Amino acid sequence: MFTKESTVRLSEVGSDGYLTLPGVINYFQDCSELHSESVGVGVEVDNDYAWVLNSWQIQIKSYPKMNDKITVGTLPHRIKGIQGDRNFLMMDENDNVIINANSIWSYFDFINNRPIRVTKDQIEAYKLEPAYPMEYAERRIKIKDIPEDLYETKAETTVTESMIDVIGHMNNMQYVLVSNDYLPEGYSYNQVRVEYLMPALKWDKIILKQYVSNERLVSILASPDGDKYAIIEYTNVNIK
Repeated sequence: MFTKESTVRLSEVGSDGYLTLPGVINYFQDCSELHSESVGVGVEVDNDYAWVLNSWQIQIKSYPKMNDKITVGTLPHRIKGIQGDRNFLMMDENDNVIINANSIWSYFDFINNRPIRVTKDQIEAYKLEPAYPMEYAERRIKIKDIPEDLYETKAETTVTESMIDVIGHMNNMQYVLVSNDYLPEGYSYNQVRVEYLMPALKWDKIILKQYVSNERLVSILASPDGDKYAIIEYTNVNIK
């Protein structure tokens, strides 16, 4: 497992002094890229091809607070066809896992704008390890059972330059940041799933709709025409 040690900084915590969920995602994304760079296949090597994130499943036992020492780790555990799966762990200074995650990625050809089979150099660069023992959810978030009239429109925003990543799309963390800003005050969850459906680009309009029940909260980030950029689900689950 590739790991990096860090200390939670003031700029990464919320008003309660604890690392935020978007902060967790930033740590995981950075760890993934640092790992790729360390094995010689990072984004800077070839910007015409890159891994594109399809989904997150993040389970939170506790958040670290400002000035806490943490270790963030990542391990790729499956590569098949166009897809790769990668676990992430955040550990406290005693090496206890406080946050764990699974992520699913597609290998993408930006010249022809389509996913392609993972290339030989990528397969050889990453050393697969056993998957982290967690209860894995399905990749897709089911929302067909939610009637449209039960969603409440919470906000409309515009994708600005500060939201864009190195491949010209709205950064994966930003979708969660928009959603988190409109959670009901005090809403409790320990698992977050994110399904990315379509990349938002600079100056795109995003409408945030929210559904809340006793079992889960679902956020949909969509265009004014109704095309979905991302679906985010917050739940409470049993975590081992």
